[in-house]
Amino acid sequence: MSDSAPPQPPPVSGEDTPVPLMQRLYDSPFLLLLACIVVMFGFFTAWGMIEIMSLEPAPLP
Repeated sequence: MSDSAPPQPPPVSGEDTPVPLMQRLYDSPFLLLLACIVVMFGFFTAWGMIEIMSLEPAPLP
């Protein structure tokens, strides 16, 4: 008695397979630019806040 189940077809590579998030980011120049802008905004905002907090208070006249 042999197995009567038909063989499974190979997985189809195409529209059905989900695309990883980082691959979608690198595929779209707009998304990559937006991600870089967000990272730079966060970095320079934090850097600026640290610089402002490290300043000496201004003397009152």
